[in-house]
Amino acid sequence: MQWHAQANGGRVSAGRWSGALNSLKLGLQTAGNAGTWQVQTDGKPISLDWRQDGTGQSFALGNGSAKLISPLPNDPQAATLSWQATGWSVPIATRLNANTVARWQSQGKLTGLPLGWVDVLGFKSLAELGIDSDMLLDGTWEATQTDSLKLRAVLERSSGDLTIRAGEERQQIQRAGVSLAQLKLSVLANEVSASLRWDSARAGQAQLALATRLVNQNGTPVWPDNAPVSGKLQVQMPPIEAWSVLAPPGWRLRGFLDAQATLTGSRSDPHWRGTMQAKDLAVRSVADGIDFQQGSLLARLEGRQLLIDAFTLRGSGKDGGQITLSGAAEWRATPKVDATPIDHVDMQLKAVVQALRLSTRSDRRLAVSGTLSADLKDTRLQLRGDLKADRATITLPSENAPNLGDDVVVRPTRAQIAAANNLAPVNVKHPGARVVPEVNIVFDLGTDFQVRGRGLETRLAGKLELLASDGYPPTLTGTVNTVRGNYQAFGQRLNIEQGILRFVGPVDNPVLDILAIRPNLTQRVGVQVIGTVLFPVVRLYAEPDLPEAEKLAWLVMGRSASGSGGEAALLQQAAMALLGGSGQGPTRSLTQALGLDEMSFRGATGSSDTASGATITLGKRLSNDFYVAYESGLAGTMGVFSIFYDLSRTLTLRAKTGDQSAVDVIWTRRYD
Repeated sequence: MQWHAQANGGRVSAGRWSGALNSLKLGLQTAGNAGTWQVQTDGKPISLDWRQDGTGQSFALGNGSAKLISPLPNDPQAATLSWQATGWSVPIATRLNANTVARWQSQGKLTGLPLGWVDVLGFKSLAELGIDSDMLLDGTWEATQTDSLKLRAVLERSSGDLTIRAGEERQQIQRAGVSLAQLKLSVLANEVSASLRWDSARAGQAQLALATRLVNQNGTPVWPDNAPVSGKLQVQMPPIEAWSVLAPPGWRLRGFLDAQATLTGSRSDPHWRGTMQAKDLAVRSVADGIDFQQGSLLARLEGRQLLIDAFTLRGSGKDGGQITLSGAAEWRATPKVDATPIDHVDMQLKAVVQALRLSTRSDRRLAVSGTLSADLKDTRLQLRGDLKADRATITLPSENAPNLGDDVVVRPTRAQIAAANNLAPVNVKHPGARVVPEVNIVFDLGTDFQVRGRGLETRLAGKLELLASDGYPPTLTGTVNTVRGNYQAFGQRLNIEQGILRFVGPVDNPVLDILAIRPNLTQRVGVQVIGTVLFPVVRLYAEPDLPEAEKLAWLVMGRSASGSGGEAALLQQAAMALLGGSGQGPTRSLTQALGLDEMSFRGATGSSDTASGATITLGKRLSNDFYVAYESGLAGTMGVFSIFYDLSRTLTLRAKTGDQSAVDVIWTRRYD
C-alpha cells in the first residue's frame, strides 16, 4: 500500500487534540496484480478532533468525501464516497459499570459504483460468464451504536444494464432489461433483516427476505447456533438464451423456472418448505449431437431435503424417447472437523430411460433404454446401470479427414484474453476434497447396432460392463461380435465371417479376432486381423494355405497370378495399400463413385495380343447371398451377365447369359 497525506499542525490542549486533513491519497494493490487502486479526497479540509477527560475518550471526524479510482483498462469511472460527521467514544469503566461499550455513529452515501468491479473481490469474472455490465450502483447507510446497534444500509441500481453474450464466440448480444436491483440490510437492537429484489424484462424476477436475531455478549453482537431464522424466496425465470451463460461454450439452455420457499428453524437447523417447478426445459449442443427438449421438473423442499418428484426430458424428434428421474438430496450434519460442502450431501437418484435419443449427429446416432441409479454418501458416489441400445448407427471417420497443419496457430478471442487477465486466484480451502466414484454399468448393444465407415459395414452384438473405482482407470469387460456384414478392401467387398472384439481391461485396446473372406471364388481367401487395436496384426488368409503372392492375387483379381507386368503392378499397389493399413485398392474411388462393389481388369493369358484378350468385370452385391456381375472383353461385342446365389455354405447357384446361356449348381468341398 502506498499513501500520501497532508495535514495542518493542529492544536493541542489539556486532554484534547484538534486539526484538519487537507488531502489524502492512497494506492491499494489488489490480488492478481490488476493494478493500483487509488483513494483520494476532494481537497477540502476534513476536521479531526480527539479528546480525553474523566468520563472517557472520544474521536470525531468531520464531513468529507473521497473518490475510488479503478486501474482496470477501459474503465475511467470512479465511485464517490461521502460521509457526514462521524463520532466515536468509549466511557471509562467503573466499579458499577465494568463492561463498557464503545458508542459511535456514522452516516453517508456511495454513488457511481460499477457492478463490474465485483471481479476484484475474487468472484468469478463477469467476462467468463459472458456478461458485460454498465450498471452503476448507489448506496446509503446510517448506523449508531449506543446501548444497542442500529443500522440501515441500502445498495441499489441507479442506471445501466447487463448485456449477455451468447453463441459459439459469444457474438449474440441480448440486453437483460434490468429495472430494479436492490439489497437492503437492517439491524435494530438484536433483530436483523435483509432483503434482495431483482426485476428485469429478460432475466427474470426474484425476491428474497431473511430475518434472524443476534445476542449481545460483552457489547459485541454474536450470531449463536440456536438463533431463530425466517425467510421467504420467490424466483421466476423466463425461457431466455441467457441461461446459456451457465453452460459450457457451444451449449444452449432454455426453460421456465418458478420457485417458492419459506425458511424457519434456527441457524444450525434451518428448515425450508417450498416447491420448484420448471417447464419447457431444453439443452442443446450441435457439435456434440445433444438435443433434449420438452423437459419438466417438479420438486419440493422439505427441511434439509430436496425431493424430486419428477424430472423428465425428451429426445429430439417424434421418436426421441425420454428419461424420467426421481429421488432426493439431503444436507446433513457431519462430525468431520474439516468438512467440505460435499461432506454434508447425501443423494439418491433413480432414472428410467425409454428409447432416449442420446445423439443426433449424422455420424453418431444412438438411442438407449434401461435404468440408472446414483447414490452419494460420505463423498462416495455409486453409479449403477443396465442399458440397452434400441438403435445405433456409428459412422467411422475417414482416414483422410482434413487436419490443421503444424504451422497453424489458434489464438484466443478477445473475450478469453480479457477473462484470463481479470481472473483472480481462488482460495481453495480444501484442495483434496472430491467425490470418489464407483461405477458399474452394463451396456447391451441390442439388435440394431450398426457400424459403417472405412470400408466396414456390419452390425455389432454383445454386452459390455464398465467398471471404475477410485485410484484406478475405468475398465471394460465383455465380448462384442459382428453379425454378418462386409469389409471393402482392394476394390473388393469381403464378407466378415468372424469378428470378435474382447474387452479385458483397457477401454481403448480390445483384443481383435477378425476374418473377412472374398465371396464367389473357388479358392477361399481373405484378410485376417489379430492382436489389439493399438497393435493390430493384419495378414492374408487362404484355405487351404497358399504362398503370400498367390493369396494376394486371389484376393485382388479373383484368380491365380499370371506373372504379367500389368498384374504385377496391380498386386504391388495392393500390397503397399495393405502394408500402409488403408485397405484402399487402386480402383476404390472409381468403384465408389459408380456405386459398384467390384471393378476389376484382367489381362490375357497365353496370348501375344494382350488387348484383344483382356476383360473388364463389374459387380454389385444386392444382398448377402445374391451377387450379380457383368464381364466383357475389350475386343468383343457382347458381354456375359452372371448371377450368383448362395443356397448354402457348400452350394452356389450360378446363371450366365451372353453368347451362351447356362445354369450351374456348384458344390464346394474343402480339404485342410
